[in-house]
Amino acid sequence: MAFRTIQIDIEDAVFQSALNRATAESKAIGELVAEFLHNYAQTSPVTAPAKPEPVPAPDTIYVVQSGDTLGRIAKKFYGDAHKYPLIQKANNIADAGRIWVGQKLTIPGLPQAQPEPAAADSASSSAPTPTVPPPAVPTVSPITTRPQIPPPPTRPGEPPAKPGIQWVGSPNFNRRRQPDDITAVVIHATANSTLQGVIDWFNNPNAQVSAHYTIGKEGKIVQHVKDTDRAWHAGRSVWKGRNSVNDYGLGIELVNLNDGRDPYPEAQHQANVALCAWLCHQYNISVDDIMGHVDIALPPGRKSDPRRYDLEKLRDEVAAILET
Repeated sequence: MAFRTIQIDIEDAVFQSALNRATAESKAIGELVAEFLHNYAQTSPVTAPAKPEPVPAPDTIYVVQSGDTLGRIAKKFYGDAHKYPLIQKANNIADAGRIWVGQKLTIPGLPQAQPEPAAADSASSSAPTPTVPPPAVPTVSPITTRPQIPPPPTRPGEPPAKPGIQWVGSPNFNRRRQPDDITAVVIHATANSTLQGVIDWFNNPNAQVSAHYTIGKEGKIVQHVKDTDRAWHAGRSVWKGRNSVNDYGLGIELVNLNDGRDPYPEAQHQANVALCAWLCHQYNISVDDIMGHVDIALPPGRKSDPRRYDLEKLRDEVAAILET
């Protein structure tokens, strides 16, 4: 067996104290050093626990409020306004200064480290300390796409039942000159494939467009503007010699690409029948004054919607309800 001689430097006071103790225990200093090194060599190294990998936090949906900027939103969620590029990138926003009230933004969660395990010799090692989750941030629920339940059939002598309508609002409106001057209904097609897309667009003040109602393909009805207010749906228009149909008309949008091929499902049509019947009864509107955007736009041919929607069938079915 080979042996090795080593030399160590140690403070004199420490050496003297160790020598006195070793002498009292009838041990040699060299013996003690050799014993220590022998025990040290036999002990398994203690490895530090691996640092836990960060885990992604869930995303949050936030609706832009009046006075918001990306910096203020970042400050609200991250505590640091300078982290606004995270939100800008997550939402593919080209210009960080162009967001609008009602816009829905995805707020990406910041990575969160997992809690480190308690030490093995800790009194609490058998039960790790639970982490307290951050307070929940309110989110805006998207518009559901469940089929709309139609109103119950109208009994003879009863007025048409009001269909289910969800208020979603829009900033794009102004006051009618005469709030009770409601004498026409204009049917439009959105040239958009989703109800949520229409809602988002009508909530963008830069769009400068709105309607009173939109009906999704599954029959869901949402309302953007109060009937007594003036929505911006008709543009330059005339009906029966009277200009500016926005002043006296109600606008109903049907979610449809308006390409002549996209269908109008029966659930959507029946919801439109129910809504038109209720509006005609409420405001004493003649079924002959239910028309398409194509019928009123100036100059003629400027608009084509609602392309391939059967307006005559709509008027006949509304009339049948009103006559019961």
